[in-house]
Amino acid sequence: MLAGSAVAVTALGARAMAQEALAVPGRTLALVEKSAGRVAFYALPDGRRLGTVALGTQPHEIAADAAGRFAYVGHYGVASWKAPGAGGSQIWVIDLHKRALARTIDMAPFGRLHAVRVDARGRLYVLSEQDSMLARFDDPANDTAPSRLIPVTGARSHYLIVRRDGARAYVADTLSGAVIMVDPEDMGVAPIRRRIGTAPEGMTLSADERTLYVIDRPSGTIHALDATTLEERARRPLRGEAVRIVTQADGRLIVSNTADKSLSRLDPATLVEQDRLSLDAAAPGLNLSGETLYAALENNRVAIVDTRRWALAGGFATGAAPDASVLV
Repeated sequence: MLAGSAVAVTALGARAMAQEALAVPGRTLALVEKSAGRVAFYALPDGRRLGTVALGTQPHEIAADAAGRFAYVGHYGVASWKAPGAGGSQIWVIDLHKRALARTIDMAPFGRLHAVRVDARGRLYVLSEQDSMLARFDDPANDTAPSRLIPVTGARSHYLIVRRDGARAYVADTLSGAVIMVDPEDMGVAPIRRRIGTAPEGMTLSADERTLYVIDRPSGTIHALDATTLEERARRPLRGEAVRIVTQADGRLIVSNTADKSLSRLDPATLVEQDRLSLDAAAPGLNLSGETLYAALENNRVAIVDTRRWALAGGFATGAAPDASVLV
């Protein structure tokens, strides 16, 4: 990626073709900007800012319902996991049509809300890192309290993946070095744990949801686990420290490499790197929509990647510390 505001493509013609392909009328990226304490809305693909919603200290992840009406953001509330204090305990409900804060849900006494997910039935899952507690809201557009609380029984429950049907949830517990699988439906099913390294973080499921891919961030190692038993199927070193991973429709995996500021595309069976794409900065946030990847970069930009050509197709400046996003 070229420095400054230049778009990193090799020719003007290629850039025009890529942007035309990505210019879906009316599409907007709702992006969490952690250090700015807000969600910002950007028109695609040019990145024109359409508005912002002020939230509070350190909002983190975002998830939206299938209709694209409401999005949910967790209040982390502190600058880092080592910072003192309970952190935030609110879930911000954002009206995506009005680009405004609709209401808040108070999760106290549970704090440091980090990961948020929505399953295929529209149920919302919110993970309290501080208390290692998973909350489920069955009607999140209207609920004022969790419909269910699921104890994860971890040490620092940071990252979350939920199966489409909501029958299993997978938590990356960074201080214990373990992946923890819980059953949100049945408290009689004991959590299953698998220690994979020092600090697991980024996770994704395979397209058929039979394999869970987990990155041990400090060692830069990817592990493929059986999604039912958590037994390890394969592992492979990456390009050093890595933070996020997503699954393409064809099953291939895209990894955000923090260490060498790049993206890698991996074979899902062998975990061998097939493609690499250099970035101008590390990408702590990945949002894959169809064949387009929106990578939030540490230099306060979003890079737009055309995964068909495996090339940068655009980008734009953002507020401070962009991270997770949803497409509206």
